Amino acid sequence: MLQEVVLPRLGQTVEEAVIENWVVKEGDAVKKGDVLLEITTDKATLEVESFVEGTVLKIYAESGEEVPVEAIIAYVGDPATDTAPESVPRPARKKAEPQKKTAEAAPAAEVPAAEPAAASPAAVMPSGKLIISPRAKKLAEQDKVTPLAIRGTGPGGRIVEADVAAYAEKVGKLRVSPTARELAYLRSVDLLSVRGTGETGRIMKEDVERARPVSIAPALAGTKVELTAARRIIGQRMLQSKREAPHFYLQMTIDMTAAVALREEMKAAGKKVSFNDIIIKAIAAGFREVPTMNATWTSDSIVIFSAMDVALAVSIEDGLMVPVVRGVENLDLEGIAAQTSALIDKARGKRLKPDEYEGGGITVSNLGMFDVDNFLPIINPGQASILGVGRITDTPVVVDGAIAIRKMMSVTLAIDHRINDGATAALFLKTVKDSLESPKELT
Repeated sequence: MLQEVVLPRLGQTVEEAVIENWVVKEGDAVKKGDVLLEITTDKATLEVESFVEGTVLKIYAESGEEVPVEAIIAYVGDPATDTAPESVPRPARKKAEPQKKTAEAAPAAEVPAAEPAAASPAAVMPSGKLIISPRAKKLAEQDKVTPLAIRGTGPGGRIVEADVAAYAEKVGKLRVSPTARELAYLRSVDLLSVRGTGETGRIMKEDVERARPVSIAPALAGTKVELTAARRIIGQRMLQSKREAPHFYLQMTIDMTAAVALREEMKAAGKKVSFNDIIIKAIAAGFREVPTMNATWTSDSIVIFSAMDVALAVSIEDGLMVPVVRGVENLDLEGIAAQTSALIDKARGKRLKPDEYEGGGITVSNLGMFDVDNFLPIINPGQASILGVGRITDTPVVVDGAIAIRKMMSVTLAIDHRINDGATAALFLKTVKDSLESPKELT
């Protein structure tokens, strides 16, 4: 039976999307749940799965084309009995309502800036994207291995699932500490090229920190990299924010010694909580003290949100996503950790739903793992502020008249001056600081 594939409606305000690339081609057999294509809206780049089973008979939208939602973009059916029309009508574009929320932000700590690598680079497309199948990408995320270190055996050097499995098997035979393996995945380090300095040659965290991350840069040197739809949208929305929202900044140094101890205590008890999770919970305390920090600017009013929703900036393969942790005021640290972990996995797998990346009164952008001390982030349009988080370092400070080594962290809060002034923003940031320095109250 001939069945149509339509561009899905993704959120109340999304009226069109750009076809990023097709995973399938005409003549391919597909099953329900198979990824058909990737699309980019004004908020995110997402995968579109098939709701039907059969053979792709006709594709009507090319990569790079902007298509209205609910437009027919392909037909699936039985090639022996079904014939797809040569062309299809397109629904008229509706004018979208002004966007109040966005899914773009300053980069977060999840994906590092790459450097030239000693290992052979994986194949890349002229657009700068890694050539990797969806199943291979999912397996790489699951096994915590960097695809950049894998040479693909598929057509055009495409990395397929078997390539990832073979690489992961080799890594599995290495002696690697759990922390070193996690860090290697986050920093895109090829563990097969790292020499371990631990006992019996075990690869330790310090070995990974000294290693050079794998990069696709050598394959792109001297070439012109075309803008992806996601990168173009990021540029547009960041420009919009700097043009429309008068930014001002507050910087503060926070003693994270107690927060570090709390995290280690919870880790020993089998409870995995990140510093981002602790910061997000501290922000809820700040919102309670200063409700106008949890707000948005409209043409005729300031709207204060009823729920405390906090966005977390996450770098993905070809852009940025900002999934939103909902109802932080009602969650403990473990509840926040469960949400952030699930949302980060979905963001990297391009499986976020609109209600998982829309909204949020503030964004947390953490670059601490790259040894960044502080930076000036750009506010997401529709939000009141963004918190830029730097690294935690052992620092000599004066405590009760004596010098002590404390674990200090620098943060920078960017504020929309239309919504809040210096005094209210300072009170919010001071409340966040106090909560982080006495984190037992957050549990």
